[in-house]
Amino acid sequence: MDIREGVGNEGGPAREDEWSVVPVQQKEYGRTDYALAYDAPDMGSRAALLKTRPVADHLQWWPAECDVSIRDGWFYHADQQPKSVAQLADLYFRSVGRNSVLLLNVPPDTDGLLPAADVTRLREFRERVDRELPADLARDARRSTGPGTLTVDLGREREVDRIRLAEDIRHGQRVEGFVVEAHRDGTWTEVTRAGVIGASRILLLPAPVPARRWRVRVTASRATPGLAEFGLYRSRV
Repeated sequence: MDIREGVGNEGGPAREDEWSVVPVQQKEYGRTDYALAYDAPDMGSRAALLKTRPVADHLQWWPAECDVSIRDGWFYHADQQPKSVAQLADLYFRSVGRNSVLLLNVPPDTDGLLPAADVTRLREFRERVDRELPADLARDARRSTGPGTLTVDLGREREVDRIRLAEDIRHGQRVEGFVVEAHRDGTWTEVTRAGVIGASRILLLPAPVPARRWRVRVTASRATPGLAEFGLYRSRV
């Protein structure tokens, strides 16, 4: 699978709504390139697709890749230190959590070895992600579906502050908008909403929300949506 290199910056964050399906055009010598500028703020919405109709040859499945270095630069310098765990966690949620692949550069030192500080930071980063997204509370929950809706019953009230969604991308990327709701005090209450989902969308709630029943409703899509994951978590950070 081709990966779309970069999202217009080398700082790590993806666009808030990152589409894996983008318009492309054929250039000289059979080379394929974006029909929009590589750093365009919108690469795949309906408006973006219409804008490229005069020049685009076709749509292509071309997921985004967020390139960033664990240090300030791409090469090793003895006077640099790796990014903090908090910085790396933020990059994770603004890349992997926004339907992108995270490419984290770890430069070898002058002896061709990975610096001990970087190795330690990578381990701490892994541990932080595990604390942010521990066991999925909805893994064994009872589920029910309806048109564009997936509901889970956790069996008892549980606090949730992280939500992870994924589409069944075997059929492409279709969701353009969705809302997550919790059943509280006898009614469904909106907890959060966002645009695209794709292969991975992670939403961080500002505070834990207690509820037994949760649901995600697709409010806009390009075709019949199919969800592969609706995970609910209580972080340990």
